[in-house]
Amino acid sequence: MSTPICDFLESYSFQRKLRLHMPGHKGENPNDITEIFGADSLYDSDDSRGIIAQSESMAARIFGAKKTCYSCSGSTLAIQTALALLKARGCKTVAASRYSHRSLVSAAALLQMNIKWLYPKEYLSADVTYDKEALRGADALFVTNIDYYGGTWKHFRPGIPLVVDNAHGAYLRFVDKKKYGTEYLHPLELGFPLMSAESAHKTLPVLTGGAYLHFAAGEDSSRAKEMMAMFGSSSPSYLVLESLDRFNEVMAGDSDTITRACDAVMELKERLETAGIPLVKSDYLRIVIDARACGMSGYEFAANLRSSGVECEMSDANRVVLMFSSANKIEDFERAEIAILFVRRKSPIAPEKYPVIKPAVHMPVHEAMFLPQKIVPLKKASGEVCAGLNAPCPPCVPLVMPGEIIDHNVMAALKQYGVKRVAILDRTKTV
Repeated sequence: MSTPICDFLESYSFQRKLRLHMPGHKGENPNDITEIFGADSLYDSDDSRGIIAQSESMAARIFGAKKTCYSCSGSTLAIQTALALLKARGCKTVAASRYSHRSLVSAAALLQMNIKWLYPKEYLSADVTYDKEALRGADALFVTNIDYYGGTWKHFRPGIPLVVDNAHGAYLRFVDKKKYGTEYLHPLELGFPLMSAESAHKTLPVLTGGAYLHFAAGEDSSRAKEMMAMFGSSSPSYLVLESLDRFNEVMAGDSDTITRACDAVMELKERLETAGIPLVKSDYLRIVIDARACGMSGYEFAANLRSSGVECEMSDANRVVLMFSSANKIEDFERAEIAILFVRRKSPIAPEKYPVIKPAVHMPVHEAMFLPQKIVPLKKASGEVCAGLNAPCPPCVPLVMPGEIIDHNVMAALKQYGVKRVAILDRTKTV
């Protein structure tokens, strides 16, 4: 398989031209260029002759998509684009998993779209099921395919346009389903029209920011680039584009590389469980440890790993999340195993309970986010209206939304997650 972006960058570097164009480092990193002659333009790459368009077409073929658009700004840009396309089709209200990434909330606010929440049983869980009442009046549905703990949503055909935040699940397209079954499916394997936003950089060997917006068969993609240009930088990184292009070559040369990585993770899970390490059920490239069953918080368990030279993806009061990819070597799995087993376990302690809160709504998100606000200590926020997104990364998932009332349940939840200050509507400036 050809690599048109990589080939162009290599050729341009070889020519050693005087670079009287951006960027200002003038070739210190020779593959970091701008939209010069022959380099194509990310948001105008529908011309099949362009190198970016050629590479996107190859990615679409690898994933089995009708069309694929590259993003250099992660799934955030892909989600913004998807919602803008919905808006252009007349969508006014989107039903969404309550614990969606903040990019959904921000995009809906900017586009003045209403959100109807579908609630799961647990904070951060993607496990939302078909809810006829919640979907009534919605013009589209937004779901998360894999959550931070490796859970997934129950796949169903909503009967309305579907956008899937598959940021953590790009690799699923290349997993051997005969070996691992169909509990975890790539959205393009569902068999109906949808848009799927995917962070290649999370689970594939791609630079940070590299992502896709895939369109399944039957989904209208005609204005995708136009909408992407509304939100994306006019100076996308060619280093990121190069890494996306290179991944096409990797998969064309060794299509089993992802399955082998999954095998290594699943084998490590088996060894850890045999050794008595309590694990939480998760997807094929993630290990989630029940730290409380080991007698400590997730933060403490993560600190123990850190002292052994292992940095985890995320930790909270209950769990530790470790993420792997096809770029991990055999010694990486051995090193992780040793570090985990080295943690001195104690008597189990009760898990922290994180109740799902359903705050009362004072006004729509898209109104509250643009009204005057002020930052106050949490203890002074009782009865006030939330005006901002308290969503540290990771997991970048808000607990309370702008426009919702901060009651005692909300305050308790925010305190539990360590939030000390919140943005509220400034009533002195709000009419």
